[in-house]
Amino acid sequence: MGGGGTMALVDFEIEEAIGKGELGIENFDPTCIQPASYDLRIGPLVYSGSEDRPDRPINLAENGGAYRIPPYGQVVLMTFETLKLPSTLVGRFGLTSSFTRKNLHASAGPQVDPGFEGKLFISLLNLTPRSHVVKYKEKFLSIEFNRLEHEPHHLYEGRYQGRTDIAPEILEDLLRFEGLNLSQMQSQFTELTHHIEQWSHLASKFDEFIQTMARHTVAVERLIEERSMRGIGPSDSSESLEALPELRSISVERAMDEILAHFGQRKVFYYSDI
Repeated sequence: MGGGGTMALVDFEIEEAIGKGELGIENFDPTCIQPASYDLRIGPLVYSGSEDRPDRPINLAENGGAYRIPPYGQVVLMTFETLKLPSTLVGRFGLTSSFTRKNLHASAGPQVDPGFEGKLFISLLNLTPRSHVVKYKEKFLSIEFNRLEHEPHHLYEGRYQGRTDIAPEILEDLLRFEGLNLSQMQSQFTELTHHIEQWSHLASKFDEFIQTMARHTVAVERLIEERSMRGIGPSDSSESLEALPELRSISVERAMDEILAHFGQRKVFYYSDI
């Protein structure tokens, strides 16, 4: 006997309640019946807070039958089954153990009230740094049906009544996608780390380039000095000097701008090109 004057239905009682029309489960599958519960499956539509348009669902039936929830991502799943509870039954549900062991968190009410009709919509949060794949018609919720000792005076009349798809205001409550979500923040940190690594690599190459250019400058100055001491003028050595780089006196800032611009124009370069 459960608390509050209820008793959970066991497997054959669930089947009897469905057979007599007392309990309605559209898309019922007898293989989903457990000793004292029924496993609800993932429906066709997935709403993802990680997508550019979270208000537009992803149809699993037309998308390979699966969706990858990114690290720290959030989705809204719907049940494949449609429920219809009589005034004598209340449903209590939660994630199956296979989902909870993967550190997935479901945000939903604690029960399905007597008189409820429709599908269940569950906000699922991936609390791990790894992706998790959900599949069409995969078992993800376990619902227990409890028989009441007394019928309530009022049956369920909330905004989820009769719903087989999700409304914009319900989606907003479940997803809460204002601003950056955890998945987007994690993605941006990963991208920032990649950029830092690239700039760190470029800085080391730039330092090597400066040292090489300094050695070349010293060599050119020595060559000019030797030619000057020998009395060789520009007209006598024009052919040799053509191979020398152009010598200019510019600021360090301008030199850096020109070097970086040169780096950006080519994917592969060598010191001889510089």
